[in-house]
Amino acid sequence: MKNLVTKLFQISVLAVSVSLVGCVTMPYQPYARDVKKKGQSGGVVAMKLDHRDEDRAKAQSMMARTCQPYTVKVLEEGEVVVGQETTTKGNTSYNEGAKGSQVGNLFGIPVISGQKDPSQATETASSTTQIKEWQINYECEKTSKRASR
Repeated sequence: MKNLVTKLFQISVLAVSVSLVGCVTMPYQPYARDVKKKGQSGGVVAMKLDHRDEDRAKAQSMMARTCQPYTVKVLEEGEVVVGQETTTKGNTSYNEGAKGSQVGNLFGIPVISGQKDPSQATETASSTTQIKEWQINYECEKTSKRASR
Protein backbone atom coordinates (compact mmCIF):
# COMPACT_ATOMS: atom_id res chain seq x y z
CA MET A 1 0.00 0.00 0.00
CA LYS A 2 2.82 2.42 0.90
CA ASN A 3 4.54 1.65 -2.41
CA LEU A 4 1.31 2.50 -4.30
CA VAL A 5 0.96 5.86 -2.51
CA THR A 6 4.59 6.71 -3.32
CA LYS A 7 4.04 5.83 -6.99
CA LEU A 8 0.87 7.98 -7.18
CA PHE A 9 2.72 10.89 -5.54
CA GLN A 10 5.58 10.61 -8.07
CA ILE A 11 3.12 10.51 -10.98
CA SER A 12 1.23 13.57 -9.71
CA VAL A 13 4.48 15.54 -9.24
CA LEU A 14 5.52 14.61 -12.78
CA ALA A 15 2.11 15.66 -14.18
CA VAL A 16 2.29 19.04 -12.43
CA SER A 17 5.85 19.60 -13.69
CA VAL A 18 4.88 18.82 -17.28
CA SER A 19 1.85 21.14 -17.12
CA LEU A 20 3.98 24.00 -15.75
CA VAL A 21 6.48 23.63 -18.58
CA GLY A 22 3.58 23.96 -21.03
CA CYS A 23 2.61 27.31 -19.46
CA VAL A 24 5.88 29.03 -20.32
CA THR A 25 5.19 31.93 -22.66
CA MET A 26 7.42 33.49 -25.27
CA PRO A 27 9.08 36.72 -24.21
CA TYR A 28 7.80 39.96 -25.73
CA GLN A 29 9.50 40.89 -29.00
CA PRO A 30 9.95 44.68 -29.22
CA TYR A 31 8.67 46.32 -32.42
CA ALA A 32 10.12 49.39 -34.10
CA ARG A 33 10.94 50.00 -37.76
CA ASP A 34 12.72 52.59 -39.84
CA VAL A 35 10.28 54.55 -41.99
CA LYS A 36 13.13 56.51 -43.49
CA LYS A 37 16.67 57.29 -42.49
CA LYS A 38 19.70 59.10 -43.79
CA GLY A 39 22.96 58.04 -42.15
CA GLN A 40 24.33 60.58 -39.66
CA SER A 41 21.57 63.00 -40.63
CA GLY A 42 18.31 61.71 -39.13
CA GLY A 43 15.11 59.97 -40.06
CA VAL A 44 11.76 58.63 -38.88
CA VAL A 45 11.16 55.54 -36.74
CA ALA A 46 7.71 53.97 -36.29
CA MET A 47 6.28 51.93 -33.41
CA LYS A 48 2.86 50.47 -32.66
CA LEU A 49 0.33 53.01 -31.46
CA ASP A 50 0.06 51.24 -28.11
CA HIS A 51 3.81 50.79 -27.77
CA ARG A 52 5.58 49.48 -24.70
CA ASP A 53 8.81 50.57 -23.02
CA GLU A 54 10.66 47.77 -24.84
CA ASP A 55 9.51 49.21 -28.20
CA ARG A 56 10.74 52.65 -27.21
CA ALA A 57 14.14 51.22 -26.19
CA LYS A 58 14.46 49.48 -29.57
CA ALA A 59 13.55 52.73 -31.38
CA GLN A 60 16.14 54.65 -29.32
CA SER A 61 18.75 52.03 -30.21
CA MET A 62 17.92 52.27 -33.93
CA MET A 63 18.14 56.08 -33.87
CA ALA A 64 21.45 55.99 -31.99
CA ARG A 65 22.87 53.50 -34.53
CA THR A 66 21.84 55.79 -37.42
CA CYS A 67 23.37 58.87 -35.79
CA GLN A 68 26.63 57.31 -34.61
CA PRO A 69 28.92 59.03 -33.49
CA TYR A 70 26.55 61.98 -33.00
CA THR A 71 23.66 62.37 -30.55
CA VAL A 72 19.96 61.97 -31.34
CA LYS A 73 17.66 64.98 -31.18
CA VAL A 74 13.92 64.17 -31.33
CA LEU A 75 12.18 66.84 -33.41
CA GLU A 76 8.61 65.61 -32.94
CA GLU A 77 6.65 62.46 -32.27
CA GLY A 78 3.03 61.43 -32.33
CA GLU A 79 0.22 59.54 -34.07
CA VAL A 80 0.37 59.34 -37.84
CA VAL A 81 -2.34 57.91 -40.13
CA VAL A 82 -0.66 55.35 -42.40
CA GLY A 83 -3.72 53.81 -44.07
CA GLN A 84 -7.32 52.84 -43.70
CA GLU A 85 -9.37 49.69 -43.44
CA THR A 86 -12.91 49.44 -44.74
CA THR A 87 -15.31 46.75 -43.56
CA THR A 88 -18.54 46.11 -45.44
CA LYS A 89 -21.38 43.92 -44.22
CA GLY A 90 -24.38 42.97 -46.31
CA ASN A 91 -27.68 41.21 -45.80
CA THR A 92 -30.08 40.11 -48.51
CA SER A 93 -33.62 38.99 -47.72
CA TYR A 94 -35.86 37.15 -50.15
CA ASN A 95 -39.67 37.25 -50.28
CA GLU A 96 -41.12 34.43 -52.31
CA GLY A 97 -44.36 36.32 -52.82
CA ALA A 98 -47.93 35.27 -52.17
CA LYS A 99 -50.34 33.38 -54.34
CA GLY A 100 -53.56 35.24 -55.06
CA SER A 101 -57.04 33.83 -55.04
CA GLN A 102 -59.47 33.78 -57.94
CA VAL A 103 -62.34 36.20 -57.42
CA GLY A 104 -64.17 35.66 -60.69
CA ASN A 105 -63.95 35.51 -64.50
CA LEU A 106 -63.89 38.22 -67.10
CA PHE A 107 -64.74 36.94 -70.58
CA GLY A 108 -63.46 33.51 -69.56
CA ILE A 109 -60.20 34.81 -68.13
CA PRO A 110 -59.71 34.23 -64.38
CA VAL A 111 -59.52 37.39 -62.26
CA ILE A 112 -57.06 37.00 -59.36
CA SER A 113 -56.71 39.28 -56.34
CA GLY A 114 -54.08 39.54 -53.58
CA GLN A 115 -51.11 38.15 -55.51
CA LYS A 116 -47.63 39.48 -54.61
CA ASP A 117 -44.60 39.04 -56.87
CA PRO A 118 -41.38 37.58 -55.45
CA SER A 119 -38.85 40.22 -54.35
CA GLN A 120 -35.54 40.69 -52.65
CA ALA A 121 -34.06 43.49 -50.54
CA THR A 122 -30.38 44.11 -49.82
CA GLU A 123 -29.00 46.17 -46.95
CA THR A 124 -25.32 47.09 -46.70
CA ALA A 125 -23.29 48.96 -44.12
CA SER A 126 -19.67 50.09 -44.44
CA SER A 127 -17.31 51.46 -41.86
CA THR A 128 -13.84 52.86 -42.45
CA THR A 129 -11.20 52.92 -39.74
CA GLN A 130 -7.91 54.79 -39.88
CA ILE A 131 -4.77 52.74 -39.31
CA LYS A 132 -2.33 54.69 -37.16
CA GLU A 133 1.14 54.24 -35.75
CA TRP A 134 3.45 56.24 -33.48
CA GLN A 135 6.28 57.94 -35.36
CA ILE A 136 9.39 59.68 -34.06
CA ASN A 137 11.01 62.26 -36.33
CA TYR A 138 14.64 62.84 -35.34
CA GLU A 139 17.89 64.37 -36.49
CA CYS A 140 21.50 63.72 -35.65
CA GLU A 141 22.93 66.59 -33.64
CA LYS A 142 26.48 67.32 -34.70
CA THR A 143 27.78 69.10 -31.64
CA SER A 144 31.14 70.71 -31.83
CA LYS A 145 33.34 70.60 -28.80
CA ARG A 146 34.51 74.05 -27.74
CA ALA A 147 37.97 74.54 -26.36
CA SER A 148 37.87 75.58 -22.74
CA ARG A 149 39.48 78.91 -21.92
